[in-house]
Amino acid sequence: DHRDLHSFPTRRSSDLFATTHAVQGAKVTRQSLPYEPFAAVTQPEASQQQGIVIPRWWKKDNVLDPKTYMIDGKGKLSRDDLHPSSSLTQEMIEKYENVGLVYVVNTGIENDLEFQRDIARIIMTEETVYEGGANPRNKVEANVYDVGAPLEAWLHYHHEMTYKEHSCKNLGFLCKHAVQDRPVGWSFVSDSVQAHDAMMETALGRKLKEKGLCFIRLMTDANAPREATNQNKVYNHWQQSWLTDDPDEAEVAARAQGLHVEWIDTPTDGRLMRTRYYKSAFEYVPFIDRNILFTSIADDGEWFDAWPGIKEIPHEQRPLEMMFGDDTPFTLEEKQAWTDIYDEFGIPLRWQPGEVAVFCNYRFAHGRPSINLKPGERRELGVMLGAPFKRIETVESKW
Repeated sequence: DHRDLHSFPTRRSSDLFATTHAVQGAKVTRQSLPYEPFAAVTQPEASQQQGIVIPRWWKKDNVLDPKTYMIDGKGKLSRDDLHPSSSLTQEMIEKYENVGLVYVVNTGIENDLEFQRDIARIIMTEETVYEGGANPRNKVEANVYDVGAPLEAWLHYHHEMTYKEHSCKNLGFLCKHAVQDRPVGWSFVSDSVQAHDAMMETALGRKLKEKGLCFIRLMTDANAPREATNQNKVYNHWQQSWLTDDPDEAEVAARAQGLHVEWIDTPTDGRLMRTRYYKSAFEYVPFIDRNILFTSIADDGEWFDAWPGIKEIPHEQRPLEMMFGDDTPFTLEEKQAWTDIYDEFGIPLRWQPGEVAVFCNYRFAHGRPSINLKPGERRELGVMLGAPFKRIETVESKW
């Protein structure tokens, strides 16, 4: 029973904070080296042979010193620790301001997502409605939503909602259930500041700076004939994405996010919505006063390479596509190089129940490998989206 859960607005979210956690147990510790699934070296020739990009998520320990972002709750956090003057509050704020990531582990919290949300809210003071997002998110309980990605799907590193005018400043992850005796179901964050510096040493980085990006999305119709709607191949209906059944309202909402909208009427699949969005691959980050890499191949068809029911569909028919800003395609080698750079600066969140992570959406990308659970195992995360911000792209003097 696995779920990534998404928490819709309840008034507060965060402005740039993250938490990372590690598995605590005899077999897997915070100090452990990468285990085999993530230790395998990416081989470009394997990618070429298979025609897909091979992600790794994690290549080395200590991309950042764990002391700079991890907090040990010593197994006894209480609501007194939520007070503005508490040591937990002060340490979370300090770590988040310095690094952009906070990971509270060993909390002693059991089956209390609301308490975990309140811990995240120490950093996240406002929450964002997930409107116009690429993923389908279904409500599973009050203020908590399913991310919509199947277990088997691997999720490439990505920054949240880079494909539209408004994104969110940070995210909070709340672990409700986790696999505790083996390294399965971990999340990963990647330091985009270091990834940016590495990218800008490459020809691809210079090409991204010069050309920018075009994000293309194809959204299905919830009202298509039932026999034509194979739910295994449905990614996201435009009605679900824009929270309306009215195509005029959906188009107004999409254009408000800076999207170019095209409607495609089909006899079998109903009315499809295709959007294009032209934007820089980079974003100026005011609090560090520089431009950094803010996009990844997660906004391309590669997002579905391990997605049951969609991975079999040709790339040109998949729900997501990304090109350079002059509408020319990426090569497979360029996509693999981009992925390798994010993987180089990956940091594992080795989930245990009760843990909380908050991270800056500017400074950290996030993702995860496929998850394969054994009978009786559970892995559930609650996800919070922070305060919204309007993308300004880059400032010429801040490279």
